[in-house]
Amino acid sequence: MPTRFYNPQNVSTRPIPYSHGAEVKAGSNLLFMSGQVGRTLPDGDLLPDFEGQIRQTYINIKAVLDDAGMDLANIVKMTTYITDRNNLAAMREIRKEILGDHKPAHTLVIVAGLAFKEYLIEVDCTAAV
Repeated sequence: MPTRFYNPQNVSTRPIPYSHGAEVKAGSNLLFMSGQVGRTLPDGDLLPDFEGQIRQTYINIKAVLDDAGMDLANIVKMTTYITDRNNLAAMREIRKEILGDHKPAHTLVIVAGLAFKEYLIEVDCTAAV
């Protein structure tokens, strides 16, 4: 595997599924993904609720990864933007459900808004193979 994840014992860790660092070996293919949101294909409808948007966001991430010959296990770094702190527990639960034991480096940002006011979540990531 071209990626090594780091979780040193001298850095505070909570029981949240992420790693503190990710190292990608030289010569790996890198995929830098734009922020994905909860719009469906082919019509581009935005799902109205947070759970629907986050699940669709991960479906869209998976579609980009598939197109690049990768899968969710190839994600090395993610940044998640949510607009409501009250959705934090649901975001973590659904992310854990979708990613399973895979723990890429992750940053969470709670923002006042995204590109469209109806967006409740956006996720960008980097993958390597």
